[in-house]
Amino acid sequence: MLFPSILSLAATFAFAGKNQSGYGVAAFQSPASISQRLLGPSFSGRFNPLKANVDDDDDEDFIDELSARKLGINIGAELPKITQEEIDEIRSKVQATLDEKVDARLAEIAELKAQLEKDALESKQRMKNASDLNAQFATLDEKVDARLAEIEELKAQLEKDALESKQRMKNASDLNAQFEKQSLMEKIDRLSEDFLNANAELRESTKRAADADKLAGSMGRGVDWGSWGNIGGLDVVMGTTESNRPSQLLGSVDSARRRGSILSEFDEDPVSVIAENRVMVIFDEKQEKASKQVVERLIDLLNDAFSSDIKVDMYSPSSNIPIGGNNAQTALIFASSLNDRSSLENILGRILKRTAPVSGGSVGMPPSHVVVVSKLGTERTNKMPYSMQNILGGKLDKLREIEQGLIAISRSRLEGKQPPLDYTVVKFGEIESSDNMDANISILPGDSLDGGIGPNAAANVLLQAMAFQPYARNSTLCSTGSIPVESSIDEASWNDKFLCLSGPELLRIDAGVGGDSDVAVLDTKFEQLTLYVREWSTVYEGSRKGTGLTTPVLVRNSRKGPSKFDGVVAREGVRILFQTTNTGDRYKSATEEKQLEKERNDGGSKKTPSSSPAQGIVKGRKEGGVEVLVEKTVNGHIRVRARRCNTDHKTIVKEMSEEVIVKSFQKAVEAWVGARTVTGF
Repeated sequence: MLFPSILSLAATFAFAGKNQSGYGVAAFQSPASISQRLLGPSFSGRFNPLKANVDDDDDEDFIDELSARKLGINIGAELPKITQEEIDEIRSKVQATLDEKVDARLAEIAELKAQLEKDALESKQRMKNASDLNAQFATLDEKVDARLAEIEELKAQLEKDALESKQRMKNASDLNAQFEKQSLMEKIDRLSEDFLNANAELRESTKRAADADKLAGSMGRGVDWGSWGNIGGLDVVMGTTESNRPSQLLGSVDSARRRGSILSEFDEDPVSVIAENRVMVIFDEKQEKASKQVVERLIDLLNDAFSSDIKVDMYSPSSNIPIGGNNAQTALIFASSLNDRSSLENILGRILKRTAPVSGGSVGMPPSHVVVVSKLGTERTNKMPYSMQNILGGKLDKLREIEQGLIAISRSRLEGKQPPLDYTVVKFGEIESSDNMDANISILPGDSLDGGIGPNAAANVLLQAMAFQPYARNSTLCSTGSIPVESSIDEASWNDKFLCLSGPELLRIDAGVGGDSDVAVLDTKFEQLTLYVREWSTVYEGSRKGTGLTTPVLVRNSRKGPSKFDGVVAREGVRILFQTTNTGDRYKSATEEKQLEKERNDGGSKKTPSSSPAQGIVKGRKEGGVEVLVEKTVNGHIRVRARRCNTDHKTIVKEMSEEVIVKSFQKAVEAWVGARTVTGF
């Protein structure tokens, strides 16, 4: 764009000078006319020097084209000469324009320089700030490292202190154990000497009891169960025979003992006493398909359990059941096969009669143990699902009446006049067609379980209740679960499962593994828990205030010792016995008071109330109580149990007072176990 402008300016001056020289051309003509004259008509339409907005690309094309073509005239020759004044004027204008442009550019450069200096200062400040931050971070890192080092040193010191404290505690524990061991050994020596001196007669009686057990076991009868009589004036407990098989018993020992006394009733005509093992089973085979499986399996188990053959007689309730029970020791009756309680009473009326011997014959003895198989829920007819089962016809109510009928007959036997009778009520749920693969059998007192039972499991429970478990005598139990035919449960496990019937059991808590000592009295955990339980029992001594009890109690030491049969090598505890109050047995009606007054005045003698033997004298009655026991088992575990004690069939169970004691005992023991778990001591 610069070149057309210069050309236009030069042409203007040239033609202006020529006009002055006499060419007659106007001094100022339009650029278009000048270019037309100079470049020709064809060029004048393509170039207009006044059009300042022509694109650069067009200018370049124009110059290329202009340089390529010949104008036909000599521009230099045609142009007028420029004077020195004109040149100076042009030069001054150009210089002014250049100065203006340069000044503007210098101003821009100065402004840019100032901006750069400002940016440099800001950048320098930022770098200074960053340097300060880096210094602060370095200082912080040093402080953190120093703090971490202090923490590590503190940790190491704490670990060292902990090890030293642990060692000191171990040394103190060892010294304490040595001291306790020495004290216990002195105590053992003293107690052993006192015990041996005071129990010489008892040890001798124990030997005689063992001999009785051995003799009875060899005859397949076992020793005293259930009602627990005595042999030769000595109380006898169950044990194992020399053959390492558990003692077996069908019927009660009282009955076995009476067999011998019968001989004296027939001095003129000596007779023999039947001693064969026989079981009577009464059930309706047509209606009790599931029960038939149980009976068939039970017969196999009985034959395996007894060294001699055992005879099993099966009768229908409607059949002609022999009087005296055909000399069976045990009668097994399925309550669901009976119509009602009267049916049971009629059957027992026949089988419990003793048959007289024929000359030269044998003396018949009726069954002395009756086992009734009943259903779960007979004591829970107000709860689902048993309330629904009892809606139509009161089925469970009838079974409950049968259970109560057996218990009443057993308890009404006259001692010395009628043969003794033990009872066992076994409650099963639905009897399944087969047992599951897992051996899982549950046994609890009363009517508290839910669920079914396999036929093999039911048969095993009946076998144990009939022939091996003394705690099943005169008890009610319930059972659920299964035992595969190919599996078995050892004797100790069965004994532990039936142990809950002793009392019965109200609570059981496992306190963990005991000490390593094989001697029970040297087990510090057992001794500590025993002392803890004794300390807990002192709450109930003296006033009842604050105990939550409405019945006065006495606290006495437990008299139950270790028992191999129970699987217990050490046992300590206390009995909390309920006392007789001025209500209950001491209450006398107006008629009874008049009768007592008449008896005191018989014979015309005047006796003061204080001298009358009848006044205020009431035969002692067992009022019940709770016995809490700390036991160490044969496998080394420590456990605590609460069981009902000081009871007989006339005792009125004080469930509310029992619940208060058991809950307090449970809370105390769980706190003790929890504290040992936390501290590790």
